[in-house]
Amino acid sequence: MDSPAWMFTKALSHRQKVCRLYKRALREIDNWYGGNNLEVRYQKVIMRARFDANKEEPDTRKSALLLADGCRQLWEKRHFKPFRFAMDQGGSGYDRERESPDIILDSDQWTLAEREQFPYYFNKREQRKKELLEHWHKIEKAWDEELAAIQTELPKSQPIEKRA
Repeated sequence: MDSPAWMFTKALSHRQKVCRLYKRALREIDNWYGGNNLEVRYQKVIMRARFDANKEEPDTRKSALLLADGCRQLWEKRHFKPFRFAMDQGGSGYDRERESPDIILDSDQWTLAEREQFPYYFNKREQRKKELLEHWHKIEKAWDEELAAIQTELPKSQPIEKRA
């Protein structure tokens, strides 16, 4: 696993482990054959066939061994320079300060002449902001009503069965 052991809050099922292994295997195929789309697709189809061949394995010990062997193979055949998404840890944009485009677009630095150049955009933007605020007011109202109902109603008690 890539994450430290202390980050896990619950045990993963066998199915979840297999799905994560499959996804990592597909990412590894992208690393090795990234430039050739036909080869990438071909290798991914072969990988899917390998996973599907053992999908209906009834013996849990054998399926656990297959999972461990798959993890070992993935570790042995990992790429020396894997692809990193820009905002992921290790990526070129990780942990960099970025200003939100909304802050820039809502600022007062836009002059009236600049806003008049794009009337459709700014009018639509103001309309969408109003719609968003109305939507959130509806959600808040529903939450307030639900909280009020929870606080005023007593929980329904279950009849206690007598044991003989």
